[in-house]
Amino acid sequence: QKCIHMTKTLLVFYLFFIYSLGFSQTFNLSISNGHGSGIFSEGDTVYIWSNPEFNELVFKEWQGSAVNYMINQNEWLSKIYVPAGSNVGTLNATAQFNDLSIISDANIESIILPGLDNGVILMENEDVYLRVPQNPVGIVFCFHGTGGSGAGFENDFEKKSFFKAGTNRNYIMVATNANEKSFGDQNGDGAIRWEINNAYTDEVNNNIDIKRIKSLRDSLINRFSLSPQFPTFALGVSNGANFADLCAAALDFNASGHMTGNGHPDIYANRDDATPVIFVQSENDQHSSANPTIVIANYHALLNRGISSEFHWHTKTPVYNYRFTRTEDMMILPSISDSIYQRMLNSPGLLDQDYKLLITNNSELPADLFLDLGLNTGSINDCANQIKIMNADHKFHSHFNNRIIDFFELHNTNTSSFSELNEQDIIYLYPNPTNDRVYLSEKNEFADFTLYTTTGKLLDTFYEQNYVDLSSYPSGQYFIEIQRGNTIILKNILKY
Repeated sequence: QKCIHMTKTLLVFYLFFIYSLGFSQTFNLSISNGHGSGIFSEGDTVYIWSNPEFNELVFKEWQGSAVNYMINQNEWLSKIYVPAGSNVGTLNATAQFNDLSIISDANIESIILPGLDNGVILMENEDVYLRVPQNPVGIVFCFHGTGGSGAGFENDFEKKSFFKAGTNRNYIMVATNANEKSFGDQNGDGAIRWEINNAYTDEVNNNIDIKRIKSLRDSLINRFSLSPQFPTFALGVSNGANFADLCAAALDFNASGHMTGNGHPDIYANRDDATPVIFVQSENDQHSSANPTIVIANYHALLNRGISSEFHWHTKTPVYNYRFTRTEDMMILPSISDSIYQRMLNSPGLLDQDYKLLITNNSELPADLFLDLGLNTGSINDCANQIKIMNADHKFHSHFNNRIIDFFELHNTNTSSFSELNEQDIIYLYPNPTNDRVYLSEKNEFADFTLYTTTGKLLDTFYEQNYVDLSSYPSGQYFIEIQRGNTIILKNILKY
């Protein structure tokens, strides 16, 4: 009887254990210098945000016990994923910032550049926006979109955030105007853009904007006594993204970054001088010039030619109460930002259960969302732009600042620039998205992997490999935990 009683006791304990596995444990998350604190269930994906980078502050990284469960540790907007059964109890993360005012100079300079006005080549003074760190490891040219200007990289919060992030990583950051911004619509198409005539044949001698950027780069090389082969990169948005990839090819840059633009297939599939490209595509982009089918085809065209490339989806992110303080003029107080947030929460059909927007574009916002809040037209426009970014629409955003710069670092021939990178910065998986295998970056040859669904279900483990094979799994999002020694990193992978 005693034996039967022990058996029953063990059976009850076992059944209770199995039953309890169906319920996620909770953990307490504490965020400093940012937002996202709360009590969450293991298996949840939790968003966290750093405080805004006002004035010359720049986000550096997250520190704390939550880092080991963090996706994109070195971005101001990050995610934490704690697999079910971890039993962590409490986690904390603190946003770290640097002060750029003590390590770099920010200037607006007038520099003589070539221009084209009604077929006539001119040499005119052009405003150039510069940030110069004390020990530069490369140059990054930043290109505005249609109708924009170089000034946007100093007076728009999101663009300036990238400008500062590059400076913080010791890059000379440069922005100026397209020729048409300075001299007006030259081809009569009614739009002010960077020049792209023939993506296969455009180069210095037949494209005025490529000629202008070469002249500006030469000027910087001479001024700062840099090598003619000094590492150089380009980042653009929309039409500026298309031009960034073209300019990088024509001028033999190390790599380029491409945000919310189609790209011209000839650049990636046919040009002999095509360079590595990191693509950031918004999943809800409403603009006709940002067709994701074309962008993904361009990404694969580079990979098929053995040219390094990355592809990232900018996905919808939750609204939170202080999002609207992210304005360069600092005119929107936290209390006003919270008022907008509360109005959005109370608008039926506007947000889903995760506080992400259900609408397609800003035209569907409540008409009175910003009414009687004392906001001027510029501040309302800033708020509307933040909504576009949260809704993954056609807008420059700072969600991928350091991942873009990480990609540039990987293609920076000035190898000393790697000295300040930690293991978290260097480890990455490619290609992403993938249809079969994802591989470790070549800096890290072997690791242990654990594959999870986005709900925390364990799918498989792999030991001492340099790749994970997803070919037998259905299309969708997955989490891959990478462990090398005491370092554990979680990456988000898309299988198409």
